[in-house]
Amino acid sequence: MNVVDLARLQFAVTATLHFLFVALTLGLVTVVALTQTRAIRTEELALRATRMRRVRFWGGLYVINYALGIVSGLTQEFQFGLNWSGLSHVMGNVVGAPLAVESVAAFFLESTFLGLWAFGFNRVSPRAHLALIWGVALTAYASTFWVMVVNGFMQKPVGFEMRDGTAHVTDWGALLTNGATWYAVVHIAGAVALLAGLLMAAVSAHHVRRGQDSDFFRPTLVQGSVLAGCGAVVTAIAGSVHLGALKDYQPEKYAVLMGQSGAELDAVRAAATARYGNGDWLPPAWVGGASVLMLVLGVLLALLAWIPATAARGGATGETLARRRLRLRLPSVLLPLGFLALICGWLSREVGRQPWMVTGELTVRDAVADVSRGGMLASFVVFTLVLTTLAVVDWVLMARFARLGPDAGLLGDTSLFPDAEERRVLREGDRGTPEADVRPSY
Repeated sequence: MNVVDLARLQFAVTATLHFLFVALTLGLVTVVALTQTRAIRTEELALRATRMRRVRFWGGLYVINYALGIVSGLTQEFQFGLNWSGLSHVMGNVVGAPLAVESVAAFFLESTFLGLWAFGFNRVSPRAHLALIWGVALTAYASTFWVMVVNGFMQKPVGFEMRDGTAHVTDWGALLTNGATWYAVVHIAGAVALLAGLLMAAVSAHHVRRGQDSDFFRPTLVQGSVLAGCGAVVTAIAGSVHLGALKDYQPEKYAVLMGQSGAELDAVRAAATARYGNGDWLPPAWVGGASVLMLVLGVLLALLAWIPATAARGGATGETLARRRLRLRLPSVLLPLGFLALICGWLSREVGRQPWMVTGELTVRDAVADVSRGGMLASFVVFTLVLTTLAVVDWVLMARFARLGPDAGLLGDTSLFPDAEERRVLREGDRGTPEADVRPSY
């Protein structure tokens, strides 16, 4: 493999792993914000306490994923300076400002709001605490939007002109309203809802299947299944609309994704040669396979994600747990398929742009930094090990936290949540006061 191949492979590995962190973070923070909003609006004290326990539980999973995702994001940031100096030299005037705003949103605003929220339970007013988690959510989506502004420009460059080999922005409005950006934003919004819903359903089904805190997890099993189903439908619709628009600004990618061959493909190849000069301007054929797999998984998830919700109310209908076990195991099967669908979608979007870094303006070969093959190989090995380790640690910590249940783990410190200890004692039968009579501290 030459330097360009190693740089592409390195970026593919780091971007894919980091994207999984980001997708789960966006989905979970939305779940936590909506759950806390519902809790604050609840007048009944016991029910509000139960819903705040759910906020703490899903918030703990979010904090774990966010913390490790930030580290993976730092690794991702190094990519641009180490391997892609050509992008900075030619397109820095365009991509620099959005990435700077993204860094401010993610590393300053979002992390500040999150710290205040995580340590603000019972220390600030409930409404101020709710405003903090919405601050986290909004800055998270703002950060994602600015990244997608850059990515949309790389897919469909608009609002700029070239002067002496360097790009200069001429129309920020065109850059911010780029169709390639907004199609992707809606697509990603559906995908993160799908992923968060699948995680909620998988964790909830695990506890319901074992009879652990069933009353606590049955509602979230329903909520997770519905969220995943709605996310899958939104993703499928946005993806279909996006595919139709792709024909206008990336006809080469469209031809490969649609599996065109013969005269149709020859016509696309001839048009690309006339536009860009001699060369192979078609993306690799296997991208079409990744796109088909993404489509199949999306349809499968849209059909099956709703099913686990039907097992949540089995106790009320008299259906035995044994008859519900298959439906309760289904989320654990669907969750990895959701991750796989996201990876296929990312490959379709990014690899499908090859051989361009910025479509029609800057090739990947011209964007690669002047780095030796040995240096590129070394950084590839190091970054891959770091991100793989982060992914494994993240999954192990989240799985452990999820198994501990609602009143233990990262955000289960009884000094922060006085009602948690009271509820633990009640469940063990050490006190006779019904749980509904315990006045929540929140």
